[in-house]
Amino acid sequence: MKLGTVVGVYLSDDTYENFNSITVSLRDRGSKNLLRCTPLDTNSRKIPVIGEQVYVLVGNSDEASGASNSTKNYYLSTVGIQNNVNHNALPKLTKAEGSSVPNFSQVSNGIPIQGSTDNKIDFGIGFVEDSSISQLQPFLGDVIHEGRFGQSMRFGYTPQNTKQSDNKIKGVVNEPSWKSTDPKSPITIIRNGAGESRGYNKFVIEDINKDDSSIWLASKQTIGLTPSNSFTLGVTPTNLYKNPQIVLNSDRIVLNSKSDSVLISGDKSVNVSTPNWKADMDVIFSQLEELKNQVLAINNALIPLGVGLTGIPLTAPLGAPLTQATSQVATKLIQITTQLQLMKQ
Repeated sequence: MKLGTVVGVYLSDDTYENFNSITVSLRDRGSKNLLRCTPLDTNSRKIPVIGEQVYVLVGNSDEASGASNSTKNYYLSTVGIQNNVNHNALPKLTKAEGSSVPNFSQVSNGIPIQGSTDNKIDFGIGFVEDSSISQLQPFLGDVIHEGRFGQSMRFGYTPQNTKQSDNKIKGVVNEPSWKSTDPKSPITIIRNGAGESRGYNKFVIEDINKDDSSIWLASKQTIGLTPSNSFTLGVTPTNLYKNPQIVLNSDRIVLNSKSDSVLISGDKSVNVSTPNWKADMDVIFSQLEELKNQVLAINNALIPLGVGLTGIPLTAPLGAPLTQATSQVATKLIQITTQLQLMKQ
């Protein structure tokens, strides 16, 4: 296994030999050679930028068999020489002359590398450095995956006494933004777009109220979400609810069904809150049913007098038009009654 510097990244699928490959500048016994390498693991890939370093190893190629020892070069994930999630490129990049991605024959024969006199790092077309990105605050035992631009997934728990230090552990700067009386209960946080930055060499903690978009899957944690609108009385807010809950937060959330229904079911209730209304679906439909019952009661009281919704005589001052209109109301009430009966448990 040898350490090399990425000098080319092939992002096209126009040729099989270069598909999914990068070009690595490798020092070998004092000389500089270029190697074409593909990912060791194609199911989980981290695409390097120009100037980052990777470890290169040799393994069987797709032409290998029991009678052949055909090999090819593979690369492992980038080396964190800058200790930075945004990029880990070398301060001064050494790159190949001409095409940034040599063809297979050039790579096989080896191409001399010319030193770059430009101190500005060439990351490759399309990549923009962001030196403000901070890494997530780690806690003992966490499993954390981070992207280059403030995306992250944390598979964590609720550590206790995180600011305390001893001769083995240095206490953290950022305590968890979630709380739990059960430290071992798991929590999964998916974040896209960090709401806070302290610089690339500092830690930050997820903040559900500041991060651009996030999904929190909690087990026994309380989550300090500040909702845009309060709910009806009796709804326990996320910062007090201690049972499993999933919280989604962003500027806008769209639920779309391409060919079937969007289904929402609540064992206790379904609540909707807007700036002007705080609604419990059970209450809304119960009130609608009560209104229907009151209208039918009025109609039943008027029918014996010959002036009910369907009993207005044709000789009445308004005559047939009113009879037709009131008949439509009565028909609609019957339809509403049927629908409410279907919806009611």
